[in-house]
Amino acid sequence: MKVYLAKKNGRVIFNTDLTAMKEIDGISKPDRTVTVEEWEAVDSVAHINAAGEIVLGEPEEVVARRKELADLTNEEATLQRELDLTDWRVIRAAERGQVLSDTDAKLHKRREWCRDRISAIRERLDRLNGEDAAA
Repeated sequence: MKVYLAKKNGRVIFNTDLTAMKEIDGISKPDRTVTVEEWEAVDSVAHINAAGEIVLGEPEEVVARRKELADLTNEEATLQRELDLTDWRVIRAAERGQVLSDTDAKLHKRREWCRDRISAIRERLDRLNGEDAAA
């Protein structure tokens, strides 16, 4: 079985039936034909590149953006877990009115760094998500 791809209004139209493509989209000749296996291998996604060609898969910038979002989200979760796991030490010390030792000072410095990094990550995620809304 074949998948027929054509350009229409700056988008890729696809169908597995040329008659349906003509009736539904008014396209009688596809710009590209691929096998169902090829189409499914790219998660049924295609785009038009800068040269005006139909390319299977997502644009590289979309893949890179998705990876950055995933990496930032994972880093934020890891740092937040670190803060959550050290909360008990800070709370216990405060409840006991303990004076900070060298170790506690290092703990507070590390927790402060984690909070600052989480803030920076959230700002970047907000910018990336804002770009999604503008697109």
